[in-house]
This record gives sequence, structure tokens and C-alpha cells, in this order.
Amino acid sequence: MKTTLNQPNFKILEMKKIQYISTIILLLTVIFSCKKSDTINPIPTTLIADESAFSTPARVANQINGLYATFKGTGLWGSNYVLYSEARAGEFISTNQNPLQGGLTYMMLTDPGTTDVNIVWLQAYQTINACNVFLDGMDASGKAVVGDSLYKNYTAEAKVLRAVTYYSLLQLYARPYKENAGKSPGLPLRLKGNTGLANYNLARSSVDSVYKQILVDLNYAENNLPAKYSTAALNTTRTHKNSAIAFKTRVYLSMGDYNNVILEGNKIVSTASPFVTTNTANASHSLPADITTVFKTPYTSTESIFSMPFASGDGPGNSMATNLLPNSTDGVGLGSAGTGQFYVFDKGIASDVNWKATDKRRNFIFTTASGTNKGRLWCAKFAVGTPYTDYIPVIRYAEVMLNLAEALTRVNGLDARARALLNAVRGRSDATTIFAPTDNVDLLNKIINERRIEFFGEGTRNADLMRLGLPVPAKTPTGSTPVPQTNTTDGNYIWPIPNNESLYNKLI
Repeated sequence: MKTTLNQPNFKILEMKKIQYISTIILLLTVIFSCKKSDTINPIPTTLIADESAFSTPARVANQINGLYATFKGTGLWGSNYVLYSEARAGEFISTNQNPLQGGLTYMMLTDPGTTDVNIVWLQAYQTINACNVFLDGMDASGKAVVGDSLYKNYTAEAKVLRAVTYYSLLQLYARPYKENAGKSPGLPLRLKGNTGLANYNLARSSVDSVYKQILVDLNYAENNLPAKYSTAALNTTRTHKNSAIAFKTRVYLSMGDYNNVILEGNKIVSTASPFVTTNTANASHSLPADITTVFKTPYTSTESIFSMPFASGDGPGNSMATNLLPNSTDGVGLGSAGTGQFYVFDKGIASDVNWKATDKRRNFIFTTASGTNKGRLWCAKFAVGTPYTDYIPVIRYAEVMLNLAEALTRVNGLDARARALLNAVRGRSDATTIFAPTDNVDLLNKIINERRIEFFGEGTRNADLMRLGLPVPAKTPTGSTPVPQTNTTDGNYIWPIPNNESLYNKLI
């Protein structure tokens, strides 16, 4: 009886393994050729075989669009990485705990088979492998085709995308850097491309090793990316020197390396107000007077260091707006609607008494005016209805300013420039509030709180909880099932390695 019962399960497992590896090979060996436009158009129009992908300058150039397309897939920076980060972090409430819409992530009940856990990992490693395949091909033959200058440009773009993808994975699947100085298990560090059947066994590198590779990629990128592009659209949707520098401030902050945050931040943030980029040869960045313009067409403000673009016919399959906007009943007067999967937790940052009603960022919160859910709050930062074409910011100038402010405070104490940076971010949206912290602890708390307000709904809060070693807060919605606090020592504090990795990687 035991043999009879187990044999079908074994066959199913093997069939799934073959099917999974076949799917991976199909997805990862294909290099997408995309329509070339002023912004990155991710719609694949041609599939290029591996052996001819580097045969002409046009084909090499088109592959860059394909890398961005994979990076902005729904499972990663097309929405799900951001959505699931927010679902965990305590500022939103799941309306129905739908397991297909982040419900298990919200309840902190994920396991290796959870869809959320698997889909982000799969999209991320597709992106990493696509970058690796491209980099291998450029070294083998692409450089001779496009020349040294474009070789450096294109490989630097691929390395930024690989670096940001690895960083994103660390925020969900690995322990924070501050634990054991990064000696905890991190991720399988894949740096060579797979284009066919191969030995996929690879143990996890340490958190520190993955961070070091991220920095190697970003340092290379800073030295080899273009200083800027010819249009605001390209400066927003393709990486340039300031993009690499900005990401380094984020990475060093997560590592607790505050001196290097200051070193990198000083490269692009002026010493005094008005805070703007200092190197005029590079792309220009500053804070627009009205933050709402950052989230409106054409999405190419001076604040937008790097964003994921979307257009009609090119919306993500599971967009931020779909999940965060109320349905048509709860959203009367909003002008657009979603499915209402997540509403704003009224006891979270939305309840902060120091976040004034006149603050322009309050425009991103919509209140249901009548009906059963009267008074319920919703995030309208991504406010475009079907086909849900809002750009998703990957990093903004405001973050670099607050990264720098925090680092200055941790190194220098009650730092005047840190206070000025904080007040610049707050003052852009609320000119009536001027912070006058009494000591470095007060200043630091105000900076962390300002991050919760400024990047509300953008996926930043979860990474902040991780790097600060804070518990994932309890969610206690009125009239709904509470979710208890998850402590840093709890097994569900981070996501497990998913089944779709352990299935074919026996060293994981």
C-alpha cells in the first residue's frame, strides 16, 4: 500500500521538475527584441535565437529593452515586489485575505509553496539570468559588434538591474545585514547565464557576499553608465550615473555603513538648500514643488531618478492600482476604481497627528464617502484606472535626501544638514511644519517617520523594518481578523526559499 500511494507522487514530482526546468530554459534563453521608443517599451515583438542575438548593433540594443522588460515584469518591479512588501509592513489591511492577492503575505503565513513566495523569486531570477546571459554574450561577441563605448554602457545597465534585483530579494528572503554582520544565509549568487540544461545546484552565499556583489555591480555602473540621456523620459526610465549612486545610498543604508551613505549622497546632493544634484554634467535632480506631479503623466519629474514605465497595452498583470484603489462602490468620486484588495490601516501612519490634513501627501489618501464602508481609507498614489498605466518609482531623489539625512545623524548626532534635508522633504508638501529636534534620537525618529509618510505605498517600509531590526507590526483592523506582531526571532519574519528553487537546486 505504501508503494502504491507514493509512486504517483514521485512521478508527479518528477513531471513537475521537468516541466519547471523546461519552462525556465524557455524563458531564460529567449532574448526579447523590443520596439525602440523614447521610453522603454517592454512589449516583445521578436524572439532572437541565442546564437544570433549579438550579431548586429540593433539586436544588441534591442536586448537592453528586453532586460528592462523582464525587470518590470509583474512578479518583480511591475508590482508584486512592491505590493507584497506593503502587504507585510503594516500600513495596509487585506479586505478578504485572498491568497491569490497577497493575503498569506499579509497574514505572515507564507510557506515554500505560497504563490507570492514563488512568483517573486521566479521573476527575479529570470531577470538575473537574463542579465547574466546578456553579459556573457557581450563579452563573447557583443563588444566587437558595438564597440567599447556602447559595450560599457550596455553592460553597466545590465549590472544595475542585476544589482537592484538581488537587493530586492534580500529584503524578503534573507535576514537583515545587521544580524551577524551579514554572515546569515543569503541567496544563490548566480553570475553566469544558463541557456540550456545545466547543473542548477548552488548553495546560498552569505548576506554579506550578496551585498558585496551588488556594490561591485553598482560601482562598475557608476563608472560606465551615461551621465545623462537626451530626454527626460529616458533619464527616468533608463539607468544613468546618478541612478547607480542613488542605489548605493540605499544599499549602504541597509548595511548600516553610514559613512559610505554620506560619501555617495554627497556626490549628488548639494550641501545646502535648495537641495539639487551637484554635478551639472549628470542628470539634474531636485524636489518638484508639488509631489503629486511625480505620480502623474508624464511621470518624468526631476525627482524621478529611475521608474518603471507602463502604457496602454503594456499594463502589469497585477498592478498597484488594481489592488490599492477601491472598487466602484467604495470609490465614488475618485474617478477610477480597482478591486479594493487592500485599504489603508487607519491606525498606521495615516493616524499620525503630525501628518497634517493640509499636507499635499494627504491627497494620496481617498476616503469612502458613504455606504457600508463609509470612512474607509484607500491609497490613491497610483490613481490611473484601467489599463492601470501608472509608473512605479524604483528610487526617487527624496529617498537619497532622507538616506543622507539619516546617515549624517547616525554619524554626527544632531546634524544641521540632516535637519535641513528632513525639513526640505517635509516642507515641499507641508510648509507649515518646521522640525526642530531636540537631540539626535529625536531627529532620527523624525527622519524614519518621514520615510513612512513620503514613501507610503511604494514598498519601502518593509526594507526599513528589516534593516532597522524592527518587528513586523500587528494589524488590528476594526471588525476583521487581527494579525499578531511578528518578532525578529520568529520563523516567519522572512520568506522561506520557495519550492520552485529547491525543486531543482539540491544545495539550497
